Amino acid sequence: MDFAPAIRRPDDPHERDIVVLFAGSALVVADPAAPRLPVRAELGRHVPATTVHVGRIGGTAVETAALAEGADLPAGLALEPLRPLHGRLRDAEWALAGRAFQLAEWDRTHRFCGVCGAATVRLDDERARSCPSCGYRAYPRHSPAVIMLVSRGDEILLGRSAHFPPGMYSTLAGFVDPGEGAEEAVRREVREEAGIEITEPRWFGSQSWPFPHSLMLGFTAEWAAGEIQLDPSELEGLGWFGRDDLPLLPPPSSIARRLIDGWLGA
Repeated sequence: MDFAPAIRRPDDPHERDIVVLFAGSALVVADPAAPRLPVRAELGRHVPATTVHVGRIGGTAVETAALAEGADLPAGLALEPLRPLHGRLRDAEWALAGRAFQLAEWDRTHRFCGVCGAATVRLDDERARSCPSCGYRAYPRHSPAVIMLVSRGDEILLGRSAHFPPGMYSTLAGFVDPGEGAEEAVRREVREEAGIEITEPRWFGSQSWPFPHSLMLGFTAEWAAGEIQLDPSELEGLGWFGRDDLPLLPPPSSIARRLIDGWLGA
C-alpha cells in the first residue's frame, strides 16, 4: 500500500485509524502470534489524548504516541520490542512503525526547549516543535550512518554484533562522524572494525532505520589490502564467507540483505 506522509490530518479521529503506540522501544501489536498494527477501536482508552499525525497508508490515517510504561493493555494486544519484529510484521507495517517510532520519540523528548527550558508547541505547517520564548525550533533528528558490503573475489566480509539473533551475521556499518563524508566513513569503519583497506566505495542505496534514528547509506567496495582483525569492542564475530557457506542473514527487507542479495545476483 502507498504511504503519504503528512504533518496534520484534515479530518477527525476515526475508529479505523492505525495508531502506533510505544512504551520505550516496545511496540503495541495486535494478534501477537501473527503481529499487526492495531486500530483505534482496539486500543480504546489507551490512545493518548494527543497524538502525532504520521500520514496515510492506503487512505487510512496513521497516528503515533508514546504510551506510559506498564499500561494494562486489553486482551489480544501486547508490547513487543520493535527490532525483533523485523521480518515478523509485514514489511510495510514495520517501515511504518519505524517512522512512527522516530516521530513519537522526537515529540516526547522535545516538549521543552533545549536552549531556555520553556515548554514548546508543535507547529502545524512543518514537522517541528517551536519555543514561544526564544524561538528555537527542534526538528526530528536524523543520524547518517554507512553500511557497506566488502567483497574479495567470491567472498564477502560479514560481522556479528552482540545484539543480533543467534547465528546471524551482517554487513559492516557505523555512524558518520561530524565533518566526515560518507565515503570517508566507509573507509574508516572498515579499517576500525576489520583492519583492512578497501577500494573506492560505490553508492548502492539508502534506507531509514529507527535504531535510534538513522538514515543508512549503502555502499559496496572491494578488498584492497590487509588481513582482517576482529575488534572485540565492535564485533563478536568477523569473517569472509563464500556463496555456499553463508550464515544466517538479515531479513530480506533490510538494506544489509539487499546488499548481499545484489552481490549474490551479480
